[in-house]
Amino acid sequence: MEEYLANVKTLRSYMNDLEEEATKQSAEEQRQRTAIDAHDADLTQVRAQTKQASEEAEQLSKTRAQVCIEMSEKQGRIAALEIECATLKQTLELLHQEIVSTSSKLTEKRLFYTKTIERLTVKLQEQQEWLGAFKLKVEASQSKQNLLQGQSHGINSCGSLDKGNDMGSKQGELRIQLESTKLKIEEIKATQSALLLEINKSKQTIEQEKNSISGFPAPLQQMDMKSLEAEHKALEADKAGEVEYFQSLEERINEMKGVSDAVKCLCGLEYKLITSYGDVLNIGGVYPLKEVITNDMHKREYCECKRL
Repeated sequence: MEEYLANVKTLRSYMNDLEEEATKQSAEEQRQRTAIDAHDADLTQVRAQTKQASEEAEQLSKTRAQVCIEMSEKQGRIAALEIECATLKQTLELLHQEIVSTSSKLTEKRLFYTKTIERLTVKLQEQQEWLGAFKLKVEASQSKQNLLQGQSHGINSCGSLDKGNDMGSKQGELRIQLESTKLKIEEIKATQSALLLEINKSKQTIEQEKNSISGFPAPLQQMDMKSLEAEHKALEADKAGEVEYFQSLEERINEMKGVSDAVKCLCGLEYKLITSYGDVLNIGGVYPLKEVITNDMHKREYCECKRL
């Protein structure tokens, strides 16, 4: 009987030990399950952050491509503007030179025409005065001839014929001089008309130069060479700012290419989770790891203590 009681007591103590061991093992399993759930939550968070980083990197890549396109367009526009600016500079310089040359030529021609008109006017007045005096002289000679003819009826016919021939020759000379004077007057008038035509042509040339300048845009007409150079420098500064912004975008994209996060095991070891563009690459550390394939077909690696 005593042996039976001793066996029962031993059995009860053994059962109590088993219950305590089972309780401890259950608590340990619960703790490990809690740790695994926490690790899964951390991995889910890291995966979400990685996805967000991937989306940001993709957005930055799109922004970079768009900026590259805009930069190419602006560079082409800047090149075209530089060519147009150089062409406009040359055109403006040529126009200024042409205006200066035309103005000097017109000034010289104006002085020449003014002097010529004054000289021709003086000559015309002299010819008109001479013509008036000549007409008076002709009229006086004719009246004198008529008077002499009235008084010479008693003179012989031979003497009358000689005097008549002399008077006829004088009248012929006077008529020749009169025709020559008329021709000179006509020549002076023709020269004056030619000078007026030349002046009108010069005025038309000036108007054409003004019209060619007015064909440019209004801001360009008001801008001088210094303003054009300042505009060119401003375009160069905009180009440099765009290049600097593009370089900062490249640096930010390079920073987003690698995202890392530290994972600590319950045993005290730390591992580094390296991600790039949303894919889990590896969970690596100094100590050996064990690969585990989960239900979502993602590769995970755990510490040998199986607590991670």
